[in-house]
Amino acid sequence: MILLLLIATTVLGLRLRSLQRRRSAVRLDHDAISRALPDVVDLLRLGVHAGLTSHQLLPAVLDVLPDEVAPTFAEVQRRVDLGVRLGDALDALDDLGDDAHPLVAAMRSTAFDGTPLLPALDRVAADTRLLRRRRAEQDARRLPVRLLLPLVLCVLPAFVLLAVVPLVAASFGALSI
Repeated sequence: MILLLLIATTVLGLRLRSLQRRRSAVRLDHDAISRALPDVVDLLRLGVHAGLTSHQLLPAVLDVLPDEVAPTFAEVQRRVDLGVRLGDALDALDDLGDDAHPLVAAMRSTAFDGTPLLPALDRVAADTRLLRRRRAEQDARRLPVRLLLPLVLCVLPAFVLLAVVPLVAASFGALSI
């Protein structure tokens, strides 16, 4: 009975560990996409400034997109090449997560309604840069907490060994005389 309970606990622990690894991998992918998104928006803005239409835009920037988002945009282009309307093919961009929704909405409104893409991309670019800056500030606020453990484990003992121990050793020498 105890052996069966031990085996069940081990199997459950291994399953939980694999689920945790998958979640952390998804979180890393989401963070990488969030970091790459302002660059994607800037590339799209450059294409629109160069005079490209929304249908010419994806093939033009597909080769220079960051690696984190390039497969998703390649899937959109593949769907368009197969004959799917651009607005419907943009459904593949939903895999990029919540941070990409303003970009997807701007591109969809251009594809379906014919609204100008440049003003919408300007707003999305400003928002994504602001979001990236907020995340960087948040990471900067976490840094002192993360550095506390190395400080306590490495720097503080070194300080004690270099400053306090010689003083204590010298005072013991003075006491014995």
